[in-house]
Amino acid sequence: MVRKGLEGLAFLAFITIAATAFAQQTPVSYGIACAHSRIAVPDGLRCQTTQNYSGYQNSDDGGGTFRNWAASGAIGGVQFLYLMTEVTSMDVGLNPSRTLHDTIKAELASAGPTNFSALAHRGGADFVTFSLAAGNSCVGIRRYGPSETLGYRWILVAVRCEPSGRATSQADIDGFIASARVRGS
Repeated sequence: MVRKGLEGLAFLAFITIAATAFAQQTPVSYGIACAHSRIAVPDGLRCQTTQNYSGYQNSDDGGGTFRNWAASGAIGGVQFLYLMTEVTSMDVGLNPSRTLHDTIKAELASAGPTNFSALAHRGGADFVTFSLAAGNSCVGIRRYGPSETLGYRWILVAVRCEPSGRATSQADIDGFIASARVRGS
């Protein structure tokens, strides 16, 4: 049930990211082979992207072009969700409009995320631990791409949840942070 829930949430989260675009152009998502994704993900996940689209409310000026990437699925009972927005034009940058806690709460609302740790920084990423209503132990991270004049080139948010009743170890957290990266950056 949690597996279907997080995979469904990945689609909804992807639509949520795409919905933040201004009316200039509507992003359309489509499935791709994960080998072609800008997000480096473990084998066995499903990946999506959008076309380049214009206007994004979390950029400094709302102009420019952007692209969304997503990956989700389960490997050995562990659930993964990756969401990334990147700038694809010059002179525009991304700036987070919410805290990592609030982003996770919004994207996983139907799974009931609770018991958030304080925000910490490790391995070049911000991270928090939390649990889901079903008893899953999770870690969420946010990694920022290169800084541009007006913000960041890309922002990646990723979540890893253990099956219910299994704790997330420090080694799991370290490995997840190290592996959550963007290709070509």
